[in-house]
Amino acid sequence: MSHSENTTPDNTAEDAAATIYGPSDHLIRKNLIDDDAKKICYRLQRAGFKAYVVGGGVRDLTLGKEPKDFDISTDATPREIKSLFRNCRIIGRRFKLAHLYFAHGKNIEVSTFRDTIDPPEPTEGDQSAAGPVLNDNIYGTEVSDAFRRDITINGLFLDVSTMEILDYVGGMQDLRDGIVRVIGEPIQRFREDPVRMLRVVRHSARNGFRIESGCWTSILENAELITQSSQVRVFDELKKDFSSGCFLTILHLLGETGILEYILPELLENNGRLLSAESDFSQCLERVDDLVVEGEPVSATVILTIIAMFTAGDSIWLADLAERLPEASDLSERLSSCFTRLVVPKKERERIQLLLGLWSKVRGISPKALKPNAYKRSPILPDLVALLEITCLTREDAQRVQLLRPLLHLDDDHSHDGHHHHRKPHR
Repeated sequence: MSHSENTTPDNTAEDAAATIYGPSDHLIRKNLIDDDAKKICYRLQRAGFKAYVVGGGVRDLTLGKEPKDFDISTDATPREIKSLFRNCRIIGRRFKLAHLYFAHGKNIEVSTFRDTIDPPEPTEGDQSAAGPVLNDNIYGTEVSDAFRRDITINGLFLDVSTMEILDYVGGMQDLRDGIVRVIGEPIQRFREDPVRMLRVVRHSARNGFRIESGCWTSILENAELITQSSQVRVFDELKKDFSSGCFLTILHLLGETGILEYILPELLENNGRLLSAESDFSQCLERVDDLVVEGEPVSATVILTIIAMFTAGDSIWLADLAERLPEASDLSERLSSCFTRLVVPKKERERIQLLLGLWSKVRGISPKALKPNAYKRSPILPDLVALLEITCLTREDAQRVQLLRPLLHLDDDHSHDGHHHHRKPHR
């Protein structure tokens, strides 16, 4: 992975002044911003508070992408936010956040500016479910809030009234240069919260950005820090990457940085042959990424099952796995060797075993003898269809998918428009 030779800026929250980018300095137009997010900002501002669209929403809009969500930061406290909005619920224990709820399950997060308090150094016994970052419930200013963020490209503030971007951390220049840079000293920020290393990798892979050289070196030298984070949190963080549309690229980059060794070491066995370009494992994950990009969600269960089938089956070829796995006298015993470092919840492991067993069973039945209605009530039918499609090897595999797919969304045809029902067999 190439990485930039730029160094981390020396400025700190105390001496930072915002570089202000006016409407003519960026690509964001008011009509691209979620209407509810704009209304929240306007109401807060009318009440005398500061309010900005922040983080990933500003980053994605600046890059010409459609944001997944629009987060807002303000100097109003959670109680003050709640007094202004009837659809508000305060959540969180470590740091209280306001969630504003709208129709169709939509919600927008409104957070109060956070202060730059140095968290304690992580210790062996000083772990919470959320990891080493503790004592977060101290409020600050937009300056301190910007410096609390992980990377510069996520530290931008957009004022929807003036359409000005406030940049305290050099994020706009890094967006233009294609650089992922940690705010502050990388090793210090990674010690505070090792999960930040995963986020650096994610944003590099998702955007095709270089990782700033000091940050890159720090990750290479301190990858083992990830073992100090809550394992539940590491799993939850990695799950976000499953549905990123670039999961294979993220795995490669995690391998290069050394982090993969502490999360999914089984993918590195035999000189990382599973991640090689010719491996069917890589081909399957490429197909997963294609489906996600096409707007077809692929569940975490399906992706974890793909990892499990290749690591338990000890082959890079799907044809081998298809023969070997049904012969396993005890599938659960075979699967117990998977995910030695990644803490996959028990319920998820059970779903993986169920899905893999069903996949083997269906592939053992000829399309002519397959009775689709026998699987109609299976709770994992959507995952089964997805897995069969992703691992499609032969014309018969494609026929099985065609037989089972109509059982999905019988009353919701628009959710599957059929644009990839007739994919070519895998090889």
